Amino acid sequence: MRALLCGLLGLCIAGQAMALGREVGYDEARERFANLRQVVECGTWEQGERVNELRLLRFTMYAQDLIFVDRVTPDHAGETWQVERGYGFAEVNNDHAELSFSRLTCSSDGGSQLRIEGQVENGHDQSQWNVRIELDLDSGSYRYDASAVE
Repeated sequence: MRALLCGLLGLCIAGQAMALGREVGYDEARERFANLRQVVECGTWEQGERVNELRLLRFTMYAQDLIFVDRVTPDHAGETWQVERGYGFAEVNNDHAELSFSRLTCSSDGGSQLRIEGQVENGHDQSQWNVRIELDLDSGSYRYDASAVE
């Protein structure tokens, strides 16, 4: 019974911490380039004759990790790369979440689908979770799934 009550108290505290925070958006993170800690190449996405590169970005901001995906494309001369679109994830990019990512991977199907997988540790209670995000690059919508590490 004591373990159950402690677990419920932990969930309440973690839930309150999430409620206190706000989502950190892609635009805010990209203004802090020095906080970029990891870039994972995810593959390419072809749109007609254009080939976009996809990459997963891990930033450290507000004493925690935040993740984003950006789609970059070369200019017409092929000399300068520009971010065409950035994507963020509200479930993990909360400025009070205290999340730390490890084992981040991502892959593209070559079309409009991107999969991100990794392990996350919650700094509030040290719980560990396997996280999977399936992103539709066309619409920007995504499916988020998390399961406890056993």
